[in-house]
Amino acid sequence: MMLLPVFLAVVLSPAPAETPAEPWQVHAAECQRRKAAGEHAEAGDACRRAFEAVPEGPESFDQRSLLAFSAVRLYKKAYKASNDVAPLCSAVALLRTFEAQLATLPPDDRPADRAGVADALREIEPRIAGMCTDGSSDDLVAVGRPDGKPKTDPPASPAQTSAAVAQPAHPEKTPTTDRPSIRSREHRPFRIAGWTTLGVGLALGGGAIAMLVKGAAMDMQVDSLNATYPAGTMIPHAEAQRFHDLTREGERANDLALGLGVPALALFISGVTLLGIDAHQRRTDRRFAVHPGPAGLRLTMEF
Repeated sequence: MMLLPVFLAVVLSPAPAETPAEPWQVHAAECQRRKAAGEHAEAGDACRRAFEAVPEGPESFDQRSLLAFSAVRLYKKAYKASNDVAPLCSAVALLRTFEAQLATLPPDDRPADRAGVADALREIEPRIAGMCTDGSSDDLVAVGRPDGKPKTDPPASPAQTSAAVAQPAHPEKTPTTDRPSIRSREHRPFRIAGWTTLGVGLALGGGAIAMLVKGAAMDMQVDSLNATYPAGTMIPHAEAQRFHDLTREGERANDLALGLGVPALALFISGVTLLGIDAHQRRTDRRFAVHPGPAGLRLTMEF
């Protein structure tokens, strides 16, 4: 009979209330949802709100570091997708806020975070120089030009105007006898320059591909680390440091791939163009000569 009252007390007792999520955890979960939906700029804003809402504590800087660099990474993806500098302006504002918070710590504390903030600012600020201005909040707002005025070309000086009028509409043609009718077979500068340029372009292209592969591998490791620690969980210091190092290494590989790929493409096109010019001149540079022969005149043609 004693078991019946105990059973009724357990059944009728109210269930324990669930612990409500903290504000920074709510924003972090929103960041993950928007990131999965491909909304990089909105996900970066949510990560930034989570960064600002992290409570003070001994482990708060680990979580702030993870959220800050996650937001900056999302802002960069938003810039690459839309070519809009507004996400980069928000990234700079967030980095400046985190830099000010790090300045309150001892000088030898969290050197990796300090170096990461400095590297990110050196990378982003030259891209948005003069394109952001202070808004109503601590965010930076992108504008077309610093002074808000359209770009206009300066008026031409009187000397330039007179020179333009004096210049004939069609340049005087030089007689064809002023230039040699054939180039030497031994000296082919276009061919040498073309193969050299093409070889350098292919070498740089190989390096760009290698850097792209490395950057993709780093991004996969970062995404795997994000999946290991879902939104709202505290990240250990060692894992946060690993996330930071992987992010920096992947971004450097992607930037290096871009820096090698653009000149590689330009050199490849230049090399093909030079070889095409050389081949065209080989077909068009001909020399005709008339020589006396045993049966009369003999016509010869040299290439």
